[in-house]
Amino acid sequence: MSRADEDRGVSAMPRDSRTADGTRAETDAAAPMASAAAATATKPSGMTPTVTEAAGLSDAAEAERTSPGSDEDVLVGAAGSGPTAGARADRAPAWVRLWWTPLVLFAVLGLLAGGAGLRVLLDRPPADNSVDVGFARDMSEHHSQAVQMAMVEFNHGGNADVRNMAQDIALSQQREIGVMDAWLSGWGRTSTSANAPMAWMADDSAGGHGDHGTAGTGAMTDGTMPGGGMTGGGMTGGGMTGRTGETVRMPGMATESELGALAAASGRDLDVQFLTLMIHHHRGGVAMAQYASMHADDDRVRALARAMVVNQAWEIDQMQRYLEQLGAPRA
Repeated sequence: MSRADEDRGVSAMPRDSRTADGTRAETDAAAPMASAAAATATKPSGMTPTVTEAAGLSDAAEAERTSPGSDEDVLVGAAGSGPTAGARADRAPAWVRLWWTPLVLFAVLGLLAGGAGLRVLLDRPPADNSVDVGFARDMSEHHSQAVQMAMVEFNHGGNADVRNMAQDIALSQQREIGVMDAWLSGWGRTSTSANAPMAWMADDSAGGHGDHGTAGTGAMTDGTMPGGGMTGGGMTGGGMTGRTGETVRMPGMATESELGALAAASGRDLDVQFLTLMIHHHRGGVAMAQYASMHADDDRVRALARAMVVNQAWEIDQMQRYLEQLGAPRA
């Protein structure tokens, strides 16, 4: 056996089988390359490798290049797989990444501007002659007189039940005055106006307000509100007149002479006068609140108006019972 043949045989043999698996894999992968190199080295200088030998060199080089752990294997793996490769493959040219940026900015600004404009529209306060503002103004004044009469009864009345009713009326209506005053302040409106009283109910004045006394409250048990208009302190024939024919500010409000007589009374006489005046006063308030509950724009105004209708209708019934207990005619 020639020296060249011996070298080829030794080069082709696997190395010590007792080495670790990784080392053996590395040696086995390098074996074809070493064999081919040894075969080439035995040829005289200047001779060209045969086709078979060239193929062997190529296969050996490929095995070395792709063997696990080689530098090129790391590079190939990094370029061909993993998150880095996906990022490179998906990365768009700079002009593609930049053209949509202004559009996104314009869209965001447009949404912000639109939202701000909608908020301005939604937060726009009601007009000075609106139902919301008119109701808050007139009902606040209407409530003020009710509180005034209730305090007279609470301080000088003779019947404990009637005095308790007066106290409840004073507390609840004073609280509602505070709510409505806060609305007016928030809307930038004053508590007084040059507008005519009840102008916000002008479209309903021609037909009178008697029909509002029962709407939305269930049947009123006092039965003293004829369909032609509010009597006993309400609206009659489209005009606002008091029970004595004197012009008053709003339906149901007592006249100055009636307030004077109330302040001068005491005991049972005061109880009867208070109940009678307050029943008429409540009827006027129910008419105003019923109209606002149907025509106001603000949800809060409609809700409060509905509550007034329900509460004052119940109080009317209760006060009629007190009149009966005192032996006085129903109002």
